[in-house]
Amino acid sequence: MPNMLGRGSDILGPGAGWNIEANADGSAVPRRWREEASGLTFNVRAGALLRVLLGLVKSRLTAVSERRSRVSDFQPIKVAVFGSCVTRDNLNRTFNPGYKDLFECVALADHVSVVSLMSAPVEVAAEMLDGLEPRIFDNLRREYSRAYLAELKETQPDYLIMDFWPDLIFGFARLGTGQHITNNAWSTVKTAFYKAQDVDVYRIQTKTDDFMAAWTDAIGRFMSFVKEACPQTRVIVHRSRNVATWVDNSGATHDFHPWAVSMNRHWDAMDDHVAANFAVDCIDVMPDGLQSFEGHPWGNFPVHYTFNYHALFLARLTRIALRDRSLDSIPGNPMRPPRHRAETP
Repeated sequence: MPNMLGRGSDILGPGAGWNIEANADGSAVPRRWREEASGLTFNVRAGALLRVLLGLVKSRLTAVSERRSRVSDFQPIKVAVFGSCVTRDNLNRTFNPGYKDLFECVALADHVSVVSLMSAPVEVAAEMLDGLEPRIFDNLRREYSRAYLAELKETQPDYLIMDFWPDLIFGFARLGTGQHITNNAWSTVKTAFYKAQDVDVYRIQTKTDDFMAAWTDAIGRFMSFVKEACPQTRVIVHRSRNVATWVDNSGATHDFHPWAVSMNRHWDAMDDHVAANFAVDCIDVMPDGLQSFEGHPWGNFPVHYTFNYHALFLARLTRIALRDRSLDSIPGNPMRPPRHRAETP
């Protein structure tokens, strides 16, 4: 039968063929060792070569085992979100299928004004929040109880990502009892609770000075809360904006009402205030020509972007996390970023 294994020298290099002479006890006196098996003749090197090969295999298996152990021990980076779908969608497998490989969303405040969050709790009977689907009902109960503050303290997120779209679009309402709630036109204002209140509504575009006075006070108190309750949490401002156009399923482009884009200057004002007064990271990855589109899972809307946006956001968030972990790993590193630091585009 022909030798189908080929020459050892083809595998191990010159001088390492199957017919190498060596003593089985490893001594230097040449001796040929031949073993017959199933008609094939094998000539093997004894001693040192075998020990080297076994050592290499053991080393490789050990390295693989250690890597697998490190992967299995990996704890996702904890992220809290405050704002709206423009941020939460980036941590949603519909838009970023693999985000859970690195990140975990541990707390969410959805469609809540900063002014509402930092106001005293509001007691509301369940029957007064009528006509709401369960998810919206739960969101309002959590808003009025200010549950998000307790959730931040409990979960101790690595990052808190904020967008101020709810403040921009809804504003807030001051109740006759002195507390504040989000003036959410999609939910709150439709309830029996809201209709029974004597409310004073503040929107950034109509009562700009009064709105900003209340809002800057609230964001300052919130940042102080985070610093005290979550000392290792780094805050990130998501500098997203309303887009001007959307594309239908045929590829035709349509304009949103100009009001949406006109509101971006107020969004700038809130983001700029936080960036100027608090050491935060900023994610600003709005590409030129970004649009919404008819096939978006939530429908076309000025902050329902094409899917390329979500990949850009996740890449920037990952870059920030890698930067922080790289610098944090060096004890006493003078280049370590503060708890909050601005991230340039």
